[in-house]
Amino acid sequence: MHGSSIRGQLSILMRVMGITGQPPHDNESAHAEGGLSSGSVFDGQGRGQTTDVGWHPGVRFILVLVVVLPILATGVFTGSGVASGWSFRQHAQVVANDATQLQTVASARAQMNPLSVPLLTLSYAAQLGISEPVLDTLFKSAVPFRVQLAQETARIAGFPTFSSTPTLRADVAQLQALIPKVMANTVSYTAAHAFMIKMSADIDDIWYRDYNRLLADISTWQAPGSFVVHAAALRQAYQAFLTGGHEVDGAIYVLEGTGPAGAKQELIQAAGEFDTATSEFAGHLSPLAQAAWSRLQHNPADQHFAGTIQQGLTVALDGSPPPFFGNLAFAGSSMAPGLHYLADLNTLVIAASQDLHNTALALASSATHRLIGEIVFLAVLILVSVGGVIIAGRVLTRPLKRLAATAVQVHSGDFEVAPLPETGPREVVTTTAAFNDMSSTLKAVETTAVALADEDLSHLEQLSPLPGRTGRALQASVDALSLRIRERELQRQLLHEAATHDQLTGLLNRAAVLDHLANDVNRRREAGETVAVLFIDIDGLKPLNDTYGHGVGDTAILNTGLALVEATGECDVVGRLGGDEFLVVLCPEHSCDGDAAAENIRHSVSRQSIRVDDRVVPLEASVGVALTQCDSGTDPMKLVRQADEAMYEAKRAARAVRDRAASSFG
Repeated sequence: MHGSSIRGQLSILMRVMGITGQPPHDNESAHAEGGLSSGSVFDGQGRGQTTDVGWHPGVRFILVLVVVLPILATGVFTGSGVASGWSFRQHAQVVANDATQLQTVASARAQMNPLSVPLLTLSYAAQLGISEPVLDTLFKSAVPFRVQLAQETARIAGFPTFSSTPTLRADVAQLQALIPKVMANTVSYTAAHAFMIKMSADIDDIWYRDYNRLLADISTWQAPGSFVVHAAALRQAYQAFLTGGHEVDGAIYVLEGTGPAGAKQELIQAAGEFDTATSEFAGHLSPLAQAAWSRLQHNPADQHFAGTIQQGLTVALDGSPPPFFGNLAFAGSSMAPGLHYLADLNTLVIAASQDLHNTALALASSATHRLIGEIVFLAVLILVSVGGVIIAGRVLTRPLKRLAATAVQVHSGDFEVAPLPETGPREVVTTTAAFNDMSSTLKAVETTAVALADEDLSHLEQLSPLPGRTGRALQASVDALSLRIRERELQRQLLHEAATHDQLTGLLNRAAVLDHLANDVNRRREAGETVAVLFIDIDGLKPLNDTYGHGVGDTAILNTGLALVEATGECDVVGRLGGDEFLVVLCPEHSCDGDAAAENIRHSVSRQSIRVDDRVVPLEASVGVALTQCDSGTDPMKLVRQADEAMYEAKRAARAVRDRAASSFG
């Protein structure tokens, strides 16, 4: 082959590969932009011949007519309904969650009643000079009041609602400080009573706050009228529960002639508010709430205690002397029925909340079914449209089959093919014309392409793949490039590992574990989930370093890190903050068991030891726990500081225990 012929075939090859960098010919622009007016076919010598063809509709044009336009037209009619149904469903689910929250808070409020009885009874008995054994005998209590008080206090501390806000957490802390004083008879009945009123008011504030949020969400949702009525009845049911508690206390005080000076007036006011609340929700309760109210009205024990309340109200209104003056046994016999009466009133509140929850979910489910129906309708429309596409695709099938069969023939190395007829839609005609151009030149290019495989393949023009043997010749370059990419990716992973992990322990370093905590708080904030952070400090690391050297100290740090990993779950995150300090972020499944996790960590570390010469040095660690329910005000770094402070408090407590033990043996 002459030199000029070789250069011409190389030029053709570069043009086919699309790397010439030259602008397309006007004729090629016409192929790409609009209806094809002419096509080019190269002969065996590289000369082009032009053939005239007519205008053909494009594939996109056909698909728009058959598929897109009908779907868009239908979307105009169904889009609004789908959006409205989805919004309705979302708001219904929000309201259902609000109702569940109200149910939880009401259950927590009910826990206050069995706590109030032993606390106020003990404080009042101390004020009268009655000892606890005598008090238990008078009240015929199966469980001593001191034990009841401890049990109810522990139950309050373990109820999630009482740790949901700073105010309630402070109340629980104050309660825990008040209990020893009550048991030691060093706090007055007035102070104990005032505290119980304050703590009850705090949780009532939370219930009314959540109820107002429920009303706001109902307003946004535009719920059915019956739902609004049942929501109003829920508020009155809660009011009846609260005033019922005042009635129970007031009736016992009035009939026994004890208690605060204003007990009679409080009983009269509570009875009026109770009657108002029950008359307002009468006939408006939801099904479960109505059933709970009916059970309360027909329960003999509840009705008997309602008679006791009425008797106390009569004494308060008439000013007659208390019939059970100084009779503590009356208070003892009235305590259990009163608590049962309040528990049934609380059941009414919980049932009303559950009804709202169930109704909201039922409406959400109904909206979901409507959405599914509309989606099914759209799916049917799409199927019908696809049928039209299949019919329209017949216009493409024959020319594309011819093109595919010939392409396989060329790919196998047989370039002796006849030019394909340029028929079908515009894009097929354009592709066929380009294929005819390519196939007519590949035979002349084959020899040159194979020769190029032996040249330097580092040049950019040699990296574009070619069919057949040419593609296989260039595959070595592609493989080499892939290898380099894999090497760079491995290097990136190693750099990332070094940047986020502690070199000594292999745990997350300070920046990485704090970044995880911030992201975890953000994830849990929307769901209101609880997050627990544990701050761990190795006890006595500095004396260990000073005595045995930093190598032994490093071993202590490494063993402590291993103990932390062993004591925590796979979903928990452990990191080293630096020095002898570690941080553990518990996953949602373990966040409510922060104290248990802390105890596991202390035991796990205590099982570790270091052998230095002939001595075995045990390891110990102090653990602080910070636990909170995430909301918009949750600060990750504040949690770390709280856990740090709790750790130091634990360290001081442990040191105090050791000092007392040492002094006792000294």
